[in-house]
Amino acid sequence: MKIKLLITCLFCMLLIILGTGCVDSLYTQVFESPGEIQFVEKPEPTQAPKYTPEPQEPQESKEMMWLLYFLKVDRTNNMVANLDPQRGVDYQSCTGYSRDLAKNAKEYGIDMGAISLRDTMKVGMGTRYYHAMNYCIVDGKFIIIEPQTDEVFTLETLKKSDNSVYKYISIYQDAQMMTNFGKGKQTIDINVYGEYNESEIIRKFPPISN
Repeated sequence: MKIKLLITCLFCMLLIILGTGCVDSLYTQVFESPGEIQFVEKPEPTQAPKYTPEPQEPQESKEMMWLLYFLKVDRTNNMVANLDPQRGVDYQSCTGYSRDLAKNAKEYGIDMGAISLRDTMKVGMGTRYYHAMNYCIVDGKFIIIEPQTDEVFTLETLKKSDNSVYKYISIYQDAQMMTNFGKGKQTIDINVYGEYNESEIIRKFPPISN
């Protein structure tokens, strides 16, 4: 009797399950394929951009800064020689500027000589270009100064400037000895576009200010 009752109960439960669809739901939950598993790569941590400092202009040495300061405060480049009645004809040319600049530089402790620049080795009928400038030694370099504009050159930069028509230089250690057309106490000639030993020139012909 109990066995029949048990069988009857089990049969009724089976009918209830089939009627409600619980078997399909159970089957789906147990046997349904989860599908293809996709793996997502872990993103790399973002890094802050590296700081790249802007290139700085090389700072001038104290010696060069002193020269530039002198040129800034000096007024030789503002001189209008041909309107000065106290000056002679000689001072109405570039040589007058050169001598005055060297004289004023001495007051600032700067020894400055003079140079004459030409397009020919010797001054004569074939000379078309002639000019006078100054020179001094700064940081072991032969520095050239245009006394009428305060421009500063080296022997190398002089070649690339508007003064490239000048191929030869005569050095006057004492700027006061130079007169018009390169006459005076001449020490050495340099072919700017030829071979020269700058260190040897500096050693033998340092500027002498009086």
